[in-house]
This record gives sequence, structure tokens and C-alpha cells, in this order.
Amino acid sequence: MMFHGGARIPTLIIFPSIFKGEHVNHKKSVVIKTGHRITVTFDRPVALQIDGETVLNVTTYTAYK
Repeated sequence: MMFHGGARIPTLIIFPSIFKGEHVNHKKSVVIKTGHRITVTFDRPVALQIDGETVLNVTTYTAYK
């Protein structure tokens, strides 16, 4: 699931729906993609959360099925 959008207020309104599984109803802000190997590359170092653990200064992340 990828969430995109720049405005803070709409993002804050939609965010709680993730916990209920209702985020998929927000077609303008949410894109669902599937794959066996997904690589995400960031344009700057970011903090990444994986299973509740925070990893700092991540520039690329690959997830395998």
C-alpha cells in the first residue's frame, strides 16, 4: 500500500482509517500494488519502521514475499 498526498489536514483525517482497514476506500490517496520483490528508493535518508522497530538513515529498502 502506498499513500501519497501533500496536504497535512486530509492526511491526518485519512490516517486513522488504516487501523480499521478502510484506507482502501480513499482511491485518490491510496494505491495498492502487489509483487514478489519490491524495492523502494528514497531521495534522502529517512527513518523506516519495520515491525515496530525504527531503522534510521535508510535510502533503499527491498521487501521479499
